[in-house]
Amino acid sequence: LNFTAPISRVATTARAAVAAVLLSSCWGWTLRGVLPSSLPSSLIARAPCRGGASMSTMRIIDTCVNLQDQMFQGVYNGKQRHEPDFDLIMERAAKIGVERMIGVSGSLEDSRESLEAAKKFSNIFCTVGVHPTRCDEFEQSGDPEGHIRALCQVVEEGKDKVVAIGEIGLDYDREQFCSRDVQKKYFARQLQLAKTFHLPVIFHNRNTGGDFEKIVQEHRQEFSTGIVHSFTGSVEEMRALVDMNLYIGINGCGMKTQELLDMIKEIPLDRLVVETDAPWCGIKNSHASSSHVKTKFEENKKEKFVSGKMVKERNEPAQIVQVLEVIASVKGLEVEEVAAACYQNTINVLFASAT
Repeated sequence: LNFTAPISRVATTARAAVAAVLLSSCWGWTLRGVLPSSLPSSLIARAPCRGGASMSTMRIIDTCVNLQDQMFQGVYNGKQRHEPDFDLIMERAAKIGVERMIGVSGSLEDSRESLEAAKKFSNIFCTVGVHPTRCDEFEQSGDPEGHIRALCQVVEEGKDKVVAIGEIGLDYDREQFCSRDVQKKYFARQLQLAKTFHLPVIFHNRNTGGDFEKIVQEHRQEFSTGIVHSFTGSVEEMRALVDMNLYIGINGCGMKTQELLDMIKEIPLDRLVVETDAPWCGIKNSHASSSHVKTKFEENKKEKFVSGKMVKERNEPAQIVQVLEVIASVKGLEVEEVAAACYQNTINVLFASAT
């Protein structure tokens, strides 16, 4: 991860200093002694937005962010389109009420990088695991059990920062990356890590025809609970997962159609958590959910980047308020009520040992 933007402006104001610490905390810059790695509310700049609920009273945990994605550095498809703006992204998230973020991992290397970020920033936590589409890395390593041991080492090193095993599961929509037989083998093997370390699980499930539910049921006694992240299934699938004492993670991808909104309406409030999956899975104007969104943010295309404004088509943690607004609207509840329930649910599933 290489930042090339100049940092001479960092010391000019208190706000810039806070931004610098956020970047140094997450990405490993050495700016020791500037400010502690926290965000005093008096120094947080207001993100340009309009409408929506009163956000100052909400407490939110984004349960899935791809913190290592190059888009947060202004890089798209390998090309630098604008300056890194992760500091401003973090400011906007804090203003909305995002108190914590979970950096979800998809490989051994991701797990190591996510932990390094989490250890340097007090409000970031992480997971350890290999995504189903990347499970070939176990075989390609030449020593699958050695690869498992390496994942264990990351968990052991992480201590209070690693909050779950994940994201693990099955994905039959993308078997070109990893066959279902390999996926199933290492899904079950990684569930044993949850048992070993007494951790919950963040799951991935796409078009698996009942195989996912079967494996989870077979190993249900090996882990405490978990989140089925980025859920886009049916009401029946949701109820089967809830019956297994699992939580349902919703982001913009789970709100594309009216059928999905009808499913969200049926999720028990005490089994619901929210996420952005940023920089992916934002709510788009073509989605059925867009008419339920109240909070709007000023956005520019990446080619016309303006510091302090969001980048169009790049999702970010602050936009989790829109997910909450949609859920509240389809359930006929106040957004603050939904936010409070999701916050407590996330504490229960990922931070129960700390309470």
